Amino acid sequence: MHDGIVIEAVRRNYAADGQNVAALGPVSVSLVPGQTTAIVGPSGCGKSTLMRIIGGLDKPTAGRVLAGGEPVREGMPGVGVVFQRDLLLDWRTVLGNVLLPAEMRGMDRREAERRARALLDELGVGEFAARRPWELSGGMRQRVSIARALLCEPWLLLLDEPFSALDAITRDQMGVLLQRVMRAGKTSCVFITHSIPEAVLLSDRVLVMSPRPGVILDDVEVDLPRPRGLALREEPAFNALVRRIRTQFERSGVLAA
Repeated sequence: MHDGIVIEAVRRNYAADGQNVAALGPVSVSLVPGQTTAIVGPSGCGKSTLMRIIGGLDKPTAGRVLAGGEPVREGMPGVGVVFQRDLLLDWRTVLGNVLLPAEMRGMDRREAERRARALLDELGVGEFAARRPWELSGGMRQRVSIARALLCEPWLLLLDEPFSALDAITRDQMGVLLQRVMRAGKTSCVFITHSIPEAVLLSDRVLVMSPRPGVILDDVEVDLPRPRGLALREEPAFNALVRRIRTQFERSGVLAA
């Protein structure tokens, strides 16, 4: 599962009002293991659908996705997911929420708790381990969600607009924090966002998608040094990448030129 992901001519259609609607594809691309790949595109272009298919959470209408040479499947081990809504259980403590995947997989409780507490500390919410999620801010809740997704050391982390509901300052903080946590491991990451600057700041590569049915308009390598602080957004090289991606949207009619 660690030899990368190969997406071969993937399409996804949906039935709507008696019609067969093409939502995605064809998409063919290979994802390099250990990299963070951002996917950007207009609403309804199939970004989240593609992410779900990559993670085995949805099935393509045509084509296939291989991970380590094997077809991906629903419930395959080693995939962590963070959604826009944190989906924490308010009747469990913060620590109890993070430990949930370990309980479901029968991991050693002592080792799982050690790792959970270390992740919470790394993400800046260790002192809230005994609190309930409803006592935390939105940004803190998402930190807990990320800790839960990373607990079992996934080979693949799927992030579906995890910061879009946060205020601008908290969103910036979370972006810097996520980079630090991801650098510490060997996890591959697929990151969905509507923000072009956020995609460039956080990722090694940006896939730019067209309006529905979504296809890849551009595959942009982000060859900028790490670690990346927020000041990088003022640099010419950063803004050149942002302009390249924005130009693709202008050409496809998503943005006014």
